[in-house]
This record gives sequence, structure tokens and C-alpha cells, in this order.
Amino acid sequence: MKLKGLLVLSWLTLSCTESSFIDRDFQVLFSADGVERTVYDFESSYVAHLISTGKNDSYDEREAHLAKMIDDVLLANSGINKGLKNHPIYQAAVDYQKRKSMIDSYFVDEMDEKIVPLTDDEIRLAYAKNQRKVYVRHLYSKNKDDIEQAYDSLQSGINFVDLANKFYETLDYDSSAGYLGPVNYFGVDDVFAEAAYSTNENEYSKPIRTRLGHHIVFVEHITFPAILAEDEYQYRKQGIESQLRLRKQQLISNDYVFELMSELDVQTNTQNLIELRDIISNLDINSIVQETVNPENSEVIWTDNRINKLTNSFDRNAVLATYELDGQLQVFSFGEYLNWLPYLSFQESKYRLGASVGRGLRNQVLYEMAQKRNYDEDDRVKQKVDKRAVEILSELNQYQISIQAVKDTTFLIVPESFRDRLISSKNLLVQAEYWKIPANSMVKAMSVKNEIEQGSSPIVYPGYQRIDFSSIDNSESDYDLVRKSLIETPIIASSSQTGWMVIQVNRREITQIDTETNVNNLQRSFKVFSTIQTELDSLRSQANIDINTELFKEMYKIWSPSNM
Repeated sequence: MKLKGLLVLSWLTLSCTESSFIDRDFQVLFSADGVERTVYDFESSYVAHLISTGKNDSYDEREAHLAKMIDDVLLANSGINKGLKNHPIYQAAVDYQKRKSMIDSYFVDEMDEKIVPLTDDEIRLAYAKNQRKVYVRHLYSKNKDDIEQAYDSLQSGINFVDLANKFYETLDYDSSAGYLGPVNYFGVDDVFAEAAYSTNENEYSKPIRTRLGHHIVFVEHITFPAILAEDEYQYRKQGIESQLRLRKQQLISNDYVFELMSELDVQTNTQNLIELRDIISNLDINSIVQETVNPENSEVIWTDNRINKLTNSFDRNAVLATYELDGQLQVFSFGEYLNWLPYLSFQESKYRLGASVGRGLRNQVLYEMAQKRNYDEDDRVKQKVDKRAVEILSELNQYQISIQAVKDTTFLIVPESFRDRLISSKNLLVQAEYWKIPANSMVKAMSVKNEIEQGSSPIVYPGYQRIDFSSIDNSESDYDLVRKSLIETPIIASSSQTGWMVIQVNRREITQIDTETNVNNLQRSFKVFSTIQTELDSLRSQANIDINTELFKEMYKIWSPSNM
């Protein structure tokens, strides 16, 4: 699982103190028929909206999004009156959100207990290590026993390079056997980096386990900076502290999950896994969608269509694995695996089913542990579930209204204003001026982003590329990134074609280009739009809505990039 923290908008830190943000975050921005939403609720939703649509921040855009949030509440309450809480889609979505929120909150609390605040000495040491360059070799295997045997050989006095030749079974003696070259402190796997930077020159580490397998790291050479300047440290301190905290969180969480799973005595049902793997292999890969936000999702995620097809292809009670928890034998069934598929990678399920089932089992165990501690009563969980319930009820209600509107055969005159606004009948022309900096990993991208936010010029980084204001074809790798980025804000992004990068869009214009519109489609779209608007007008006229307009204006005045 990933640690979940409060969404912190990059421009917020430029204007106010941390305490004032916390106070403002929990101020109520509006209430609609007894449902309250805070400043934080709005900002979280609004930023997600900007990223998903590629629109620019403006006062009008904020007002429109505020109106939508209020409309969602009204439509959700209307949906409750129509009995939509009994709809299977609603029940499934709320149940999933509840289970997911329970394990997220439980895991965050567990990590908070284990992570102690960083000291200045720790940050200084990390800064010093980040200035060094360590040249390493390593022995690597997915088999733990191979590495432990190699470690025994090293302990007996065998030369590392000699052992590397034997270990990798080189045809001729290779003086570069196992050589990786220089590694950066924040540029490689967390466990590997800590081992490399905690080992003296011409010495080797104890066996370590990374996400890839098992290693022994040999440090061949270390280059040190000529001087560590205090003013440079103070300038870089915040970024180093952020990276170091992230590393500690990752290391602790990895160890926690590994130790937890190791204690469960997991036994898999090989026959059932083979049968399930064959079924998944035959699912149509064309129905999956790209997903780059969640690293755990690899390249693709499961869709509802594929989950439904898989559900009907295998016995829900089939046992995929057994495990022991609190001294009792537990069963992890196919039905329980299905419950976690929306959070897992389709690609991993197809090619590494054992690992995917392991992730599902891990989620199930964390969920059971959260249940025992009554996390279903946790306020954070209830809030997330309530917000998700509003979203689903609003969508179901609009869908129901849309179905009724489409059945209406009355001919309507479609206003020209609606014809012009109809997004489905437009193509988008994206023009932008932006720059980007390539990075060899997410950690490196985070480091670059932090340094730029602290004042470093992006021009000084290797690979910096500035793109003058011009059109971007939708087939180009940067198209979606540029369209969805926040303006004048460096963000970390990943492209399947170019990898990790830091990108900042300084100027962007998105123009809608008319295409031919089918008259029948236009009629149906307008009927749906008109019917939903009529419903909303009725709901608004009867609703009790209270908006803190002064707070809303203050939010824009303080957070608008033009006021920085």
C-alpha cells in the first residue's frame, strides 16, 4: 500500500504559513441540505478536475466547479428519495470505498507510529551522501539462498570480482563482472542506495532484499565533494528532508508488509491458480485502459467489463491460498480476490498472477486487521465513504434522468448556444509553451521538482528542453501531460514513451474545433441536458444552500498564481 497524505497544492506554500493553511483547510465553504464541504474538500476536488480536463484555473472555473459540487449533493439526496441506495452499483462502489479507506487509514496510522521525526544530523548526513558518487558492483539473484551462499564465500576470503565471475558464470574472466558504475543516493532503489552509501570503499554489504530480488553490494570507489558549504545545505535542506522522509516511509512500509506476509505461512493452491491464469490470459486486452498515476497498477488496470466477465468464468468459492492470522487458518478465495481487482494491475494478473494474488491477499489481511480495530467507525473512513456515496448517487440519478429523456420522442429546437457548447461534437486544439526535464526515476524527478520550487533554474538541469508556444498533435507523447497540467506549476509526470520527467506549462490555450454533428445525437444530448437542468432547477428552489462567498473570494485571491 502507498502512504496517503493530505493533498498539498504546490502554490499554497508560497502565500501562507502552515498553521493558517490547516485552519483554513477545515473551514466550511458551503452546506447544501445539511451536507457540508470544507475548503480542503473543494480544493482537492477542483485540482483533480483541472488535471482531468486540462482546463486553466480561473474564478469562473472555480464558480462552475463549486456549483457542480452543490448540484452533486442535491442530486444525491434526490437519488436517495428515489431508492437508488438499493442499486447494486451504488452498494458495490460504497463497499469498495469503505474497504479501501479502512486499510488506507489503518496503514497510515501504523506507519505514523513507526516513523520518528528526522533530526538535523540525519538530514545533514543525507545531504552529504547526496553530494557523493559511489561506484558499485553487485551480486544479484531472485533466489535468497544463492546470495547467502555467495556471502559465506566472501566471508571466507574470496575476492569479490573472482566470485562475481563464478557467480555469473562468465565464459572468460571478466574484470567488470557485476559492475554497475556510479549510483546516486536518491537515484536508485531505496534499500540498494542505503546499502551502497553505508558501506566503506573496497568493502561489501550484507545480503539485502530490494523489489527486484536479493543483492550483495560492493563499493569499489567513492568520490567526495571538495567542500560541503553551510549556505548550500540550508538552501537544499527542505528538499533533502522531503526526499529522506519519503525514503524512510518507503523502507518502513516495505519492511512492515514483508514481515506481515512472512508471518502468515501462506500456502497457494497451484491448480486453481493455473486455471485462473489461463482464463485471465484469454480476456480481451483491448478493453483495458492506460493508467500511469498509480505505480502499483503497472501499465493497465482492470475495467468493470473485464471484472464482470471474469466473475462469471470462475467459482467465487475457489481457494487461491490459505494463511494463518492470529493463530487461525484463513482462506483467500477467488471471490475475495475479485473484491480487490479494481486496485490491482491487469497486466500483473495476466503475466504474474502469483504476485497479483499476493497483493490482493495483503489487502485482505490489512482489511481484516482494520476491522478488528473498528476502523469502519473511523471518522476519516466515514468521510471518504460519504463523499463517494454522493458521487455515485449523483451519477446514478443523472443516468436515470438521461434514460427517461432519451425515451422522449418530442422534437426540440436545439439552441445555438448549446450546439456551440457540446463537447462531444468538438475536437480540441492544444497550443502551449512549456519546458520539461527528463529523469531516470520518480525519486530523481521529485528531487528536481523540489529544487526548482526552492528557486533553482530549470535551465541548469541536463536534458532541459523548452518548447515555444505551438500546437501539439494529440498523437504526441506530451499531449495529455500538457493538456492536464496546472499552469505555472512544476509537476512530476510519466510518459510511456519518454519515462519520468518534470514538466511545467507556462501558457496554454485549448480551442474547440467544430466537426459535423449528427442531428439525432444533438437532439438526444440536448434533451438529456435540458431534463437534468430542469430537475436541478427544481431541487435548487427547494434546497437550503449556504455558501461562504467571502471565504470563496479569499481562496481565489490568495491562491491565484497572479497574486504570488
